[in-house]
Formats: sequence, structure tokens, C-alpha cells
Amino acid sequence: AEQDTLTVASGNLEIALEQRLPAQIESEGSVVVKAPLLSGMLRLLDGERVTFQMKSGKLVVSSGNAEYAIPVMDAAQYPRMEIPCPAATVPVSGIPSLTKRTAFAVSEDTARPMLKCVNLIFGADGLQAVSTDSFRIASAKGDRESRGNISFLIPAASLEKLAALNTMVFQVGTTGKTIVFTKENFSFAARIMEGPYLAVSQVLSNLKQQFTVLTDAALLRDTILQALSVTGTQNRFSLSFAGNRLTVRCESEYGISETAMDVVALSGEPVGVYWYNPAQLMECLKALNGTLMLEIVQHSALLLKTDELVCFQMAVREPKAIESKPQKTKKPRKEAA
Repeated sequence: AEQDTLTVASGNLEIALEQRLPAQIESEGSVVVKAPLLSGMLRLLDGERVTFQMKSGKLVVSSGNAEYAIPVMDAAQYPRMEIPCPAATVPVSGIPSLTKRTAFAVSEDTARPMLKCVNLIFGADGLQAVSTDSFRIASAKGDRESRGNISFLIPAASLEKLAALNTMVFQVGTTGKTIVFTKENFSFAARIMEGPYLAVSQVLSNLKQQFTVLTDAALLRDTILQALSVTGTQNRFSLSFAGNRLTVRCESEYGISETAMDVVALSGEPVGVYWYNPAQLMECLKALNGTLMLEIVQHSALLLKTDELVCFQMAVREPKAIESKPQKTKKPRKEAA
């Protein structure tokens, strides 16, 4: 609390947030409180105005008919991260949508920190976000007006926290190893990762198409879910094509499930059976909406494309046939002589 402003700041080794609020300050000072405890109490207050006071070494939070006393820590011992001020910024919108369409495809392997990031690319055609775990790729178009000639690797966990704020428009800039998003009296800073990253645009441009069909993303998602309802997402499943017909089949020790749907053949000869990881593919389909172009490319990989998002999914090997084990029969005991 200082002058006419209450500053609320939080952060960790990856991100830092700061919100400045107008306040009537009677006595200046600063304290450190546990964030879940304070936010939980604030949600329960019934008044329109909140009062913070220090009494007997505790922070007293009151509003309306409620009052809470919270233990605090010494602010001098709190390693508060300073948020730098970028010299130049550009406006960017749609961060929540962009994050939803890419963060699902990052790796969960802690030994590969670069693949746990989303690559934000500011180019001549606007903002693009790319993610990959080396088995699949998600490439999404963002704000067309956010043009530039620079890219950043941001940990997906940091970007998801920013997206959770549901703020529509930010000003974004960078200072050294930090990218900063600002809006009015709010600032969000995230650490930038440095290192090599997959040349996704080159990989996608070099794919050789075998055939293409046209369908609806929601219809394909529902059709696959019907097939997985019996066997679950832990088993591999197949997509088989015959002309304008697509069949989804999954087999496990619990049974066999098969369903089909009509598609529109656009190019090539839609034939063959192709196997994929259902959990990974369903994550891709959840991020896709509207009319969908489905392509089979070399090595039986799957390419799913809409106007706003391109998803690439590697194929898997055909599983071995599940054989029912014969029941063991007990041998009769030999009678003693």
C-alpha cells in the first residue's frame, strides 16, 4: 500500500503478475500472505468495499459483516520478481483461444524442456502459435494484426496461466529473457526459454499427400467417441477408408467396437487402414471446429486442417491380434497303489 495505490503482486521462477488498484491509504506498508487463503476469503466477503489493517502482527480483512485475521510474513523476506517495462510493444488478442488450440500438444517429458513450450511467432502475416511433442504438431493462426519479425518459446504452463485470465487484448513486448503482457494497470511477465526448436513450418510443407477427404470436426469426434465407448482410450484404434466411407474400429479384451460415417473425397484414392493413438488424436479433435480437411500423408501420418488450426499426428503400429487364452484343465490325481 503506497500513496493512492494498492499493488497486488505474485509470482514464481517462471512468471510474475502485478495488479495496481486505486485505494484510500491511511498507513503505507507491505505484507506477504498465502494466495489461496486470501483469495478464498475475498470470495466470501459480502460487502462492496474491502478494508485491510495490520493488528497484532496479523492482516485483518473486513467487508460487510465478515472479518478475517490472516497470519503474514515479512515482505522484506519475499523474493518479489520485478516486471520490466518493454521499450516497444504491439497489441495482441485471442491468447485464451490460441493457448487452447496449441498447449495440448506439448510434451510432458521434463527432460525435454524445449518441447514443453509453445512457440509464439510474430510474422508478416500476424501471430502464429506452434507446439509439438515430437509425435504430433499443432500450428494455430492468431491475431492477424500482431505483426513482427520475432519468435519466443514460452513454457505452456506459463501461457495457460495467462490464458486463464480471459483478457481479450494485451500489449506485448520483450526485455532480454522475459516477455511482458500488459493491460491498463495489470502486468504479466513470463520467462523465455532459449534453445533449438523444431522447424514446424518446414516439416508441414514437406509432407506428401496420399489422399484428402472432407468432413466435419464435431462429427468425426463424436464418431470416434462412439467407437471408444466400449474399449477406452488406452487401446489403439484404426481409421479405414473406402471411397466416401470412413470406418472407425477399436478392439480390446473387453470387446470390439466399430462405427462408420460418410465423408467427401477431394483428391487421391481414399483406401486403406491406418492406426493411431486415440488419446492423442482426441486431444487434437477437441481443438478443431467446423469443416475439416483430413489428409493421409507419408508413413500413414494424419493431417487435420481447418482455417485456423493444423494438427499433425503420427501413425502407430497395428496392434497384435488379441487371442483368448484357453482355460486350464486340472489333471486328475493318481490314486495311491
